[in-house]
Amino acid sequence: MFSKINDFVDRLGRSRWLSPKNFQYACAVCGILCSLFFFFAFVACDFLPPIPPTWSAERTVEHYKNNHDGIATGSALLVISGMFYLPLTAAISGQMRRIPKLHYSVSILQLASGAAGIFTFMMPGMILGVANYRLGRPVEITQALNELFWITALMPWPTFLVQNFAFAYAILIDTRPVCIFPKPIALLNIAVPIIFIPGIAMHTVFTGPLAWNGAWTFWIAGLTFCLQLIIDSICLIRIVRAEPEGGETIADNFPTTLNEEVKQAPHAGSSHSTV
Repeated sequence: MFSKINDFVDRLGRSRWLSPKNFQYACAVCGILCSLFFFFAFVACDFLPPIPPTWSAERTVEHYKNNHDGIATGSALLVISGMFYLPLTAAISGQMRRIPKLHYSVSILQLASGAAGIFTFMMPGMILGVANYRLGRPVEITQALNELFWITALMPWPTFLVQNFAFAYAILIDTRPVCIFPKPIALLNIAVPIIFIPGIAMHTVFTGPLAWNGAWTFWIAGLTFCLQLIIDSICLIRIVRAEPEGGETIADNFPTTLNEEVKQAPHAGSSHSTV
């Protein structure tokens, strides 16, 4: 019985469906799925357009009651969208390691920032679920949770800025005639997070372009973010397709003379007598 299970698992492991290239394809497609789940979460909640910060607590709760099932669905979709963001980040980090003379800290910074960024999807989703869970509570509590949802969903852009800048830096220093990533992708990953910066003031206003329902903070920043995810994913799919079968040798990402210096230096213990 166990031998048959082992044989089945071995055959499964050797199948082309579990090849490294197909795994990378799956990771790349996750960026598109992340964008779609994020978008349809707001559709399910009837948050397109977003409910205004100027609404009273009673009107806010009325929206939640009228869209209770949709908001419950949107909460789950937001959490799932965060799950899809991490594989995309890992695949980008893996491809960055193919760039010669790129220090290890750059790819790690991109990966760590992406890992932190998933909470920009998951935390708002969970907060939204809590806000929608008991609508019989005092309306001011639901209003506060609603405000917490919007601020946590749209305000924490710094992790994405760090991640995108690290990615762009890796692309820019690849000066080979045939680069892994197209140079316009670097410009895209520099420009898009800069668009997010004005949103840092969203908690200080109730109306205008910087409010959470404003043209800049929500519509421009949100659409460019989703578009960037899709473009990065398509670019990554094309890069994986062009990668040699069996992968590629990863260059040493720690260029240093430390090893040579250690070889030339006398052993630290040679001048000490043994007691």
